[in-house]
Amino acid sequence: MAMSILATKLGIPPMRTDLVPRPRVTGRLRDERARQLILICAPAGFGKTTLAIEWLHQKDASPPSQVAWLTLDQEDNDPVRFVAYLLAALQNANPAIGTTVQAMMQSPQPPPSQVLLTALINDIAAVPKDLFLVLDDYHFIHTLAIHQQLAFLLDHQPSQMHLVVVSREDPPLPLARLRARGQILEIRQNDLQFTEDETADLMRRGMKIELSREDVAALHQRTEGWIAGLQLACLFLRNHLDAHQFIESFTGSNRFVLDYLLEEVFGQQPAEVREFLLKTSILQRMCAELCDSLFSTNRDSQRVLERLEHINLFVVPLDNERRWYRYHRLFADLLHHRLRLDSASDVAQLHQRASAWYAANGFPVDAIHHALAASDWERASTLVLGECESLLRRGEIVTILRWLQVLPEDILRGNPELCLYYSWALLLTGQLDAAESHLKQAETIAPPTTSLLGSIYAAQAQIARTRGDDQRTIELSTNALTLMPVDAFSERSVVTLNLGIAYLNQRQLADAEQVLIETERAGRISGNHYAQLIALTFLGIIQVVLGKLHHGKEFFEQAIQSGGDSPAVALAHLHYGALLYEWNDLALAAAHLQRGLEMSQRGGNPEVQIGAYRTLALLKQVQGDAPAARATLDEAHQFARAHKLPAIMSAAIAANYVQIAIAQNDLATAIHWIEQITQPADASPFYPNLGLTRARLLIAQKQYFAASAELANCFESVSDACWEGGLITIRVLQSLAADTKLARLEFLIDALKRAQSEGYIRTFADAGEGLLPLLEDVALQGMQPEYVGKIIAAIKHKPITPAPSLIEPLSERELEVLRLVAAGLSNLQIAKKLILSEGTVKTHVHNIYGKLDAQNRAQAIARAREVGII
Repeated sequence: MAMSILATKLGIPPMRTDLVPRPRVTGRLRDERARQLILICAPAGFGKTTLAIEWLHQKDASPPSQVAWLTLDQEDNDPVRFVAYLLAALQNANPAIGTTVQAMMQSPQPPPSQVLLTALINDIAAVPKDLFLVLDDYHFIHTLAIHQQLAFLLDHQPSQMHLVVVSREDPPLPLARLRARGQILEIRQNDLQFTEDETADLMRRGMKIELSREDVAALHQRTEGWIAGLQLACLFLRNHLDAHQFIESFTGSNRFVLDYLLEEVFGQQPAEVREFLLKTSILQRMCAELCDSLFSTNRDSQRVLERLEHINLFVVPLDNERRWYRYHRLFADLLHHRLRLDSASDVAQLHQRASAWYAANGFPVDAIHHALAASDWERASTLVLGECESLLRRGEIVTILRWLQVLPEDILRGNPELCLYYSWALLLTGQLDAAESHLKQAETIAPPTTSLLGSIYAAQAQIARTRGDDQRTIELSTNALTLMPVDAFSERSVVTLNLGIAYLNQRQLADAEQVLIETERAGRISGNHYAQLIALTFLGIIQVVLGKLHHGKEFFEQAIQSGGDSPAVALAHLHYGALLYEWNDLALAAAHLQRGLEMSQRGGNPEVQIGAYRTLALLKQVQGDAPAARATLDEAHQFARAHKLPAIMSAAIAANYVQIAIAQNDLATAIHWIEQITQPADASPFYPNLGLTRARLLIAQKQYFAASAELANCFESVSDACWEGGLITIRVLQSLAADTKLARLEFLIDALKRAQSEGYIRTFADAGEGLLPLLEDVALQGMQPEYVGKIIAAIKHKPITPAPSLIEPLSERELEVLRLVAAGLSNLQIAKKLILSEGTVKTHVHNIYGKLDAQNRAQAIARAREVGII
């Protein structure tokens, strides 16, 4: 379900008819095309938004450009909601922007915001005209993730895009860096203060008040050009007989002036207007029908609103039709304060009426806000339950947490559905213990044998899977599926995915394959592309584990082709890279591993990132770059320590350290790391829990008898599990550990027979040069000479020296384009594949030539291979 978007937040507000022009300030904005960021920052009441509106209306007569406007408020502190409104604002300026992003956001499990922003930036880069994105009232944003999103946008924004931030305080963006580069234009309080001439213009033109030059000067001096204070003074002067006396007595700080003038102006209004102002002050925005709903008797609210705008009583129109309005923030603050002091007003009842109107008119978020403000917990609970499902699908976790954390604990824990949704929000933000507590409560009070209980089991299974408890994952997932409707495809796809992975970890391959086939089907039917893509990848992993490498390749390629830029494809790239490594296609393996790493970094999946680092470390060792191999493995180790991951991940990293240390003849380091392994583990990306690491070290230490005993036990357990690839690895190691040459040859020949049809190479080559005499004997006997020759060539391959580095590295997108150039695609084909314009691709290719010091495609490809980036 798509998010409801408020159109009044997107349009440029109308320009006031009594506007005082400020050419001295708007003139500074004329060179805005040279700046990435335009920051209009000052305290309340200095006309920041009015200046932006004036400037943008002036731009209508200048060279054509596009303007995307977004007015922010407290509700926009959810990162997903922020991106959705950002997209809506941009599409309001240019409908061609963000069509791909929109589809991604409407998927059952949208990708992380950085993926969405990357696609959005690419769309903006394809727009030929200047584009101005205005974020008004940015001071309402206090969520770190949103500040990071905006910083990412700033770091990567195309040259024709200009960001305009209007705020009461400096946003936490890289302002110092932008200043140093001359990429920011700042308009601050000193720039916005009215001059004495502008003060006189306001009196005469805006307020129709004639003052002497001396009184204008005195008023300007006392207000220090503060526009809100001047406007309030004008409102008061309309009804003050002795303007000179008022101005002479008018002194004090901005806050004092504000309080005094607001009280005076408010007190001058008729009783019915004061009542209207107080009651409608609870509304962040208002229309006549909404205002009418707050009163028990009929009110002509449209007439009142138009009258308030006419007398400049701090009412701001939000659209050209004058249907939606809001109060100026300063005036709203005063009214809120007065309303709380007014004992005659039933504030809770006002919020209840507003909530009812919003709910009836299709504004559920506003309805929930007012229900919570009214402490109407029953109504709030009902409304929240109606929204949680769609919010979870869209990833608006912060919003769910904010709503449910307002509810009293007894209300929350007394409703099993609320407990369930709260648990999912906690789970998805890493708060597993709290999630488990609320799920236990939900399980206790939920009706037995219902689909709700099935959903509770599903969430508990997700926690068990996250903690690496496969047996409990299997138990809970099985219980959940029993209670879920057979046609609940989306929910079943999540449960069966966890179940399939748990079966795979427990070496129950047949069960895992059957369940994951169901996952792929359920994901495809329900549109849960994340579950579908992950299922395809794990089906490929199962094929590889069974020794069917080419079948596995088909699944990985299907996932990659179907998934595009979805973060779910990171896992497919990782395992396809590992498969290509096994086939000794090191260049292509590196490209897929790097792509998987980049996508997982954007998607925030630590397990995929660690897996990519582990295999890249093996690859760098094979390439002869021992320092890079260790450094890459250090990245995995540090990353694992920073995240709470299943113990098998740490054991697998230690196994990689052991294997690489053995390859570098550093047995002391290998012994150190073997002591860190507390459960069966191996460096293989497909068999991380295959306990071969100790046997590898024993062989390196020439303790062949002990190694043979370990390998015999492993062979028996792996044979029962039908892990054909694991059996081949064990046979290779047994050929190095056997006590007679005949036994060594028998083990090796068995391994070769099992491996030849699928083309295993690195399983043999990574065993080291000790395997060469046996392989050469087999080749001399005429057994599989061509295949054995490939393995011998891989072992004898001379390590390459570390590649020289580039002065300026290629960006992620440029690397992606470069790989497609190397694959022989034309600019038009690349554009279609990456969903870019052909012009944008040409720009990327031009940049690639410059960074690689190349004149054409052939030179660029050659240079890229020379430095090792493809």
